[in-house]
Amino acid sequence: MNRSSLTKTSFLLAAALGALLPFSCSKEPAAPSGDPIEFSLDGPSTKGKAAITSLAALAAQDFSVSAWYSSKGMSFHDEDGAQAIPYISNSRFGYIKASGEDNSYANHTWQGVNRNGNNLSARPVYWPLDGTLSFFCYAPYRADAAAAPPPDPDTRDIVLEAPVTDAGIVSRLPGYLPGSPLIRVSPMLSAPGQVDFLAAPPLLDRRRTDGAFPLDFSAHRMTRVEFMFNETGFVYPTGTVPEGEEIAVRVTAISLRNVVGSKYLYFTEPLPGLMDCAWSEDVSPADPATAGAGFPRATFRIAGENRELKTIAQYNARYVNVPERNAANDNHIGLQTNQGILFLLPQRLPDDAELEVCYALVEQHGLPVVSEIVTCSLPLTSLDTWPEGKVVRYKITLNVPSRGVSDVVAQAYDWDDSGNDHNEELMPHD
Repeated sequence: MNRSSLTKTSFLLAAALGALLPFSCSKEPAAPSGDPIEFSLDGPSTKGKAAITSLAALAAQDFSVSAWYSSKGMSFHDEDGAQAIPYISNSRFGYIKASGEDNSYANHTWQGVNRNGNNLSARPVYWPLDGTLSFFCYAPYRADAAAAPPPDPDTRDIVLEAPVTDAGIVSRLPGYLPGSPLIRVSPMLSAPGQVDFLAAPPLLDRRRTDGAFPLDFSAHRMTRVEFMFNETGFVYPTGTVPEGEEIAVRVTAISLRNVVGSKYLYFTEPLPGLMDCAWSEDVSPADPATAGAGFPRATFRIAGENRELKTIAQYNARYVNVPERNAANDNHIGLQTNQGILFLLPQRLPDDAELEVCYALVEQHGLPVVSEIVTCSLPLTSLDTWPEGKVVRYKITLNVPSRGVSDVVAQAYDWDDSGNDHNEELMPHD
């Protein structure tokens, strides 16, 4: 199923799950007070993982807040969330630096905002006079995430959908928090449009008197996929290249074919009071009502400017060459970070998923002499699953003489932002 076919299934999902958020209940919440809803994004809840640059990047993109109202004396858990009333849906929250504040983004409040390009203005969202609110938040913000009716074709990467009411669907969402919304995530197909999607564990039954309480955006929900290259070495045919010319290998594009391209993230309470999020493994956006339905597939691509993908070590070099492997085969070189990584859905890789690499043999002025496209199976003995919140790094040895791939090894690493001062390696990715 391709991305455009999700439009039809969006309507099927609305029928299966109930009406969209603004129309899901005829009851009315309490009147608003004069106290704005505010959040804090620092302190113990971040578990020490979120670097300052992460918060700065978040401040550049903002985050989405949806909230359900429970009347005085009631809890979000009552009647499995059915008694809760939608209060705000996909409201934009961000950071406005007050006069005299430092640039740390710590110990300051995040509030409802309007954004016009880089210009941000306050747009407070107010607490109800009584009762409590339960919050469901993700980043980065998408203005059209709760659009009704959905666009046609539906190419949105983040979509906020209604709480699940169908018992059959709920049974296939282990630990699902009854009454909570779903978030459909479908990464953009090319690297520049992708984002490091974040979702905070839900906050239930918060009161107006609680003040600015912390959100936990420390957990990366996607898998970050990186690539490194070397090559076996080669001798170019005599007479094909003018005497004195040098030939080098340059990677020009990378594609990952037939991988899962759309999944639901849902909010969980696996144990009483323990809140988190999880990816659906048996509820497909293609057909949520049918157990075992296949997930939508997609091809994701990294393509370089001027027919090349620059490497980290040669970031400022005009010409970027793949090195010939050394005796230990440990000299793979990585791609430039803001151009050569993907943020993709955690998944067990389908058997027919493929890695495709386009490379060129270029002469000393950078002009291509020969271009090749090589493919290999993506599920590897060393790694057949992309784990959530991890960095997966592929080390690829190109076999130029045989026009193939000599070796591919993949490994998962911890994704740790602590002390990271490279904005391009953090959310958002642009």
